[in-house]
Amino acid sequence: MPKIALILSLVFSTYLIVRDCRRRRDVSIAIWIPTIFVMILSSRPASLWLSGRAARLGIENANEQATSMVDQLFYLISLGSAFVIASARGMKWGKLFSSNRAIMLFYLYFALSVLWSSDPTGSTKRLIKDFGVISLAALIFTEKDPLQALRAVYLRSAYLLLPLSVVFIKWFPGLGRAYGSGGEMNFTGVTTQKNSLGEVVMIFTLFLIWEHLETRSVTKKSGVMRLPLYLIILLLNGAWLLNISQSKSGLVGSAVGIFLCVRGGRLLSRFVNRLAMAGALSLPIVVFFAQKFSEVIAPLLHALGRDMTFTGRSEIWTHITLETVNPIYGSGFWNFWGGPGGTRVNEAMRGVIPNAHNGYIDMYLDGGFIALVILSFMLIVCGQRIGKFLRVGRDPTHFHRLRFAILIILIIYNVSESTYGRMGPIWFTGLVMMWNFPLKSTMAKVQSPSQRRTDPVFDQVPAAAMNRSMDQISA
Repeated sequence: MPKIALILSLVFSTYLIVRDCRRRRDVSIAIWIPTIFVMILSSRPASLWLSGRAARLGIENANEQATSMVDQLFYLISLGSAFVIASARGMKWGKLFSSNRAIMLFYLYFALSVLWSSDPTGSTKRLIKDFGVISLAALIFTEKDPLQALRAVYLRSAYLLLPLSVVFIKWFPGLGRAYGSGGEMNFTGVTTQKNSLGEVVMIFTLFLIWEHLETRSVTKKSGVMRLPLYLIILLLNGAWLLNISQSKSGLVGSAVGIFLCVRGGRLLSRFVNRLAMAGALSLPIVVFFAQKFSEVIAPLLHALGRDMTFTGRSEIWTHITLETVNPIYGSGFWNFWGGPGGTRVNEAMRGVIPNAHNGYIDMYLDGGFIALVILSFMLIVCGQRIGKFLRVGRDPTHFHRLRFAILIILIIYNVSESTYGRMGPIWFTGLVMMWNFPLKSTMAKVQSPSQRRTDPVFDQVPAAAMNRSMDQISA
């Protein structure tokens, strides 16, 4: 039975991927570079796939921690080839960077943090790898049809990894399950741990919903519930994986993201968008002062399967004070947990703690209060840019609804997980959505005027509106 299930899963995935390739003929073969990157980022390191070894439970952000030559070579080839192709297509890197000043400020500050890092070589390598993924996003947005290319990357990944996760958990426990330090069973699917599985399902679910909304919009069909059979199967796979993995962060993120994607009418108003942004940004503060707000948030946490300790996370947080690192500028990019400060926390916790399980605390450890201010500034600027195009009639492709949804769940997700500056599915996807690309100048390099007039993206969104939606970057 296990072999039959695996074969059927691969046949189903192959059928959907081939079907997708035929439907999106304008998407070039180069798009397989970011697609394979997302597949690996959303599962386990290339070295684990090639060796056939099972996931090692407890390794957070395994893709970022991987140090084998195979994994380093995979990153080098992926990022390098994407940079070469995007440059050959006419991507204006200087204009791109100058048009995304808030994101560039974030990376420039952490580039400076290397100066006071106790491991400058390690911090530099991680920073280059994290910033380098912009080349993959640039490759996607230099396609003839950028939005179709973006959907192709994530949908093809979902077509393979969602069914395969179900098969691994049910019929290949050595690959899809792992035991925790206390002996409890954890369901990991194609990933290395249950929270990573929830993160992957959350992201893929939003892209599946976006694909349906866009297809329905183009074909003039009405009714959100009129779903094709393959989409129903994939969404049910995702729901089952969220349930069995018990990833509360993934469940909450999926629910919030779906609502933000499918909403319409007055729910797209500027007031609602600002309310969503303000609520998301205030959540980390509320959690930080959780005891003062215990009467308000305790019932909600219990309903979500968590307690006031956030499933033990607050025990880690209590060991981090203003004296743990320099409160102004921190310890340097991704330097704390491998340094003396992290060692002291590990000794106090009597275990190995890979991160703070809170993106805001890890940003404080990396860059102090300056990093938190810059992070907040970046999120607010990106949220305001995206929010300008969420009114009724200004987002016919539902792209900006997806961008806003992913930004919001990125903010919420980092309350209980640490992903800012840690390369994984949600951070990579968040970066893709936050960057603003010079579509007009790029299209001029790739297509002739007649081709641009018949391009599906510009048929659905006027060229001027699309370029305004990308922060009015002109050639």
